[in-house]
Amino acid sequence: MKKILIALLAVLLLAGGGAFFFLGGDSGKVETAEAEPEQIQLEKERHYLALDPITATIFRDQQPAGVFTAAVTLELVNADVRGDVVDQRRRLRDAMFRELHAMFEREEFTGRKVNVDAVKRRMLVISRRELGEDVVLDLFVNTLLRKGA
Repeated sequence: MKKILIALLAVLLLAGGGAFFFLGGDSGKVETAEAEPEQIQLEKERHYLALDPITATIFRDQQPAGVFTAAVTLELVNADVRGDVVDQRRRLRDAMFRELHAMFEREEFTGRKVNVDAVKRRMLVISRRELGEDVVLDLFVNTLLRKGA
């Protein structure tokens, strides 16, 4: 009985190996890196501009209840627009400050917490509105901190 089980197991293993070979398993081809040259894609140069952190006081019932701080970095289309952005950064920071303050005020009334994704979306919209759609590619939130309140 043991010999029959061992023989049956050997036949099954051979049948499985044969099926693998004939039905398109490894088909005997050895692929090398030289068979198909890979396309090397160089990443385009990226340009960033870190803005000064924005810090503001959160008020509750006409009393200071805490502070929030946000620091963002802009990814610019190219280096040529950096000078324009630097010239307009005061206006951009003011617009960002107003929006962040409004977001934290809404948090006080609605109870919904402000998260990093919401801040990123709003700051990106504001930066594109203030600087132009074709100037800012992306925006990175480096710091979003809230103390108190």
